[in-house]
Amino acid sequence: MTGRQAASLRGAIQGHGPARGKRYTPKLKARIIEFGHSRRAEGASWAQIAEDLGVAFETVRRWCSVDVESPRAMVPVQVVAEPSVRTVSIVSAAGYRIEGLALHEAVALLRELG
Repeated sequence: MTGRQAASLRGAIQGHGPARGKRYTPKLKARIIEFGHSRRAEGASWAQIAEDLGVAFETVRRWCSVDVESPRAMVPVQVVAEPSVRTVSIVSAAGYRIEGLALHEAVALLRELG
């Protein structure tokens, strides 16, 4: 990216007006992300890119780190009732971990090992 492109983007950003949390247009944001990716490919740091654009370091890093092709979407989840039987976990001195045992199973295992 040339210095002229950085200056053009910086002007567009400054023309947007300062305001915390103010949203940029999708077109401007896409230009910023494209610039950021291009500068990173050239070896620029996030701090250098943020300085080029006149925006906060974290803003440019976060925008460029998010996959713009696949926006986050809500996904269905299944809520499962808590099992009625309480379970325990056993960790041996050697570092072995056994999980999901009912209390009587844990007692039997400890007796067998002891």
